[in-house]
Amino acid sequence: MKLFISFLLTVFILQICYADWPVKKKRMIFVTSYSYYHSKSYFDKTGHLTALGDGNSYTSHYLSLFGMYGITDRLDFFANLPLANQRMRENGLLLRKTGIADISIGLAYHFPSEDLKRYFTLKGSLIIPGYQNTTPPYLGYAEKGFQLGMSYSLNLSDQFYFDAEANFTRYFDEATGPNQYFFFGTFGYALNDFEKLTFSFSHQLSVSSDKSFSTNLAANKDFVSGKITLGYGRRISRTVTPHIEFYFTPYGYNTGSASGINLYAIIKVP
Repeated sequence: MKLFISFLLTVFILQICYADWPVKKKRMIFVTSYSYYHSKSYFDKTGHLTALGDGNSYTSHYLSLFGMYGITDRLDFFANLPLANQRMRENGLLLRKTGIADISIGLAYHFPSEDLKRYFTLKGSLIIPGYQNTTPPYLGYAEKGFQLGMSYSLNLSDQFYFDAEANFTRYFDEATGPNQYFFFGTFGYALNDFEKLTFSFSHQLSVSSDKSFSTNLAANKDFVSGKITLGYGRRISRTVTPHIEFYFTPYGYNTGSASGINLYAIIKVP
């Protein structure tokens, strides 16, 4: 399922990493990340959990560099460059593919509250595939697309914060699309000035006239997927904050059932 799309368009995850607060004029943020995804089973078209088959599995390793630059105090430019490695084991054969996945570039505009504790953000980005699909496993849909989104971020107190986000993604090179709808919410709790815990839930709906299911998970276009994520972050300097997250998929249909890990570091410049 497109590198488990809920983290494959790394743009939507990495924007959440810093809660969609604006970068501020002439400042920059970089996020380096690694994601691991592994599946031995899938949710069929009725939502029942089914094994991919004896010895069969699907694994993704995903590296990315995300950057955001403050054009003004409210308008930010962002870009994401991803590198993916897909491994598909089926009927005793191990198929591999490595390459640049879906590149994205876009803009985010922030509307702050007067006390600067709440932000409403609108964003849009273009999706450009850095690969072609010739043999499995696929790195994605190999289609150009766009994504439109909005988010709301607020500090509930000195220790608690909440973020909510909704995105619409359209792939348009093929008549089958798909159109995708993504919803995300996270609660954060600051243990102290340096450490925080996060709990996140996401739901994704992908709609296409192509209802087929393939064990080459990146080929599936019509599916539903949910994900629960637990995370921990620690600021190690004024400008660097590494994070670790563990996630699993509690439900879905026409999609892989998986667990995995995300590692990333937020780097502020200057």
